[in-house]
Amino acid sequence: MTCDKKLDRELKELVLWRLEASVPEHFKLSVGGEEAFSKEELKMHVEQEDPIGLTFVNMQLDFIKALTSGKFSKVLAE
Repeated sequence: MTCDKKLDRELKELVLWRLEASVPEHFKLSVGGEEAFSKEELKMHVEQEDPIGLTFVNMQLDFIKALTSGKFSKVLAE
């Protein structure tokens, strides 16, 4: 996904919901080898659809795909 392409509104809402629901306020996450970001900073990057936000969206999509394909469960079972 490139920076010149707009995110689908529903995908953006899903990622923002997952971020809000799954990341505690005091956690910081490192995205794309960059500095660590707070939940609020990541939400801002996703809203702006900048490179950090798009990287986070792609990470979330990869995770959701792994869950739905069964790959995540297989790795946990090993």
